[in-house]
Amino acid sequence: MTFSIEFTDEPVEYPDEEDRVPFGPGLLVMGETKEGILANLGEWNKKDYVSHWRRELQAIVEGSLKVALISSYCDPLQNLNMEIWPLYREGDLVRIQNRYLWCGTFPPGFKVSDLNDFIGDRVEVEDGHRLSEWVVTVQDIQEFLERSAGSS
Repeated sequence: MTFSIEFTDEPVEYPDEEDRVPFGPGLLVMGETKEGILANLGEWNKKDYVSHWRRELQAIVEGSLKVALISSYCDPLQNLNMEIWPLYREGDLVRIQNRYLWCGTFPPGFKVSDLNDFIGDRVEVEDGHRLSEWVVTVQDIQEFLERSAGSS
């Protein structure tokens, strides 16, 4: 298995032509699965995302049972969606899901550092639908952190 989350060399995109907020293309690799990500660069820059990803991934390697990787951040006071990838550690395995959170529903005073408490525990079925889930190992994440240490 393998794991990585990185920005690609593709140029920034402007999906909402009226707003002109740039979005940075990236790629999340979870075993054989490759998922494109499009990170909102209006509030955070690429360095902010990479720092956040590394911090959360290191926490899961060090034994945290639940973290969330933000792949598209928005100001919690805006009425936008934040895309996250919750990671749930079960022994040597890490289960990864994809979620969108409506920023307008965050409690007053919400901080990004509170996100891991806000996402809740892992569920397999939501509203009668089985959630998509990918599995990697803690070792896969550790190897990614080691490989990418020089590029951050």
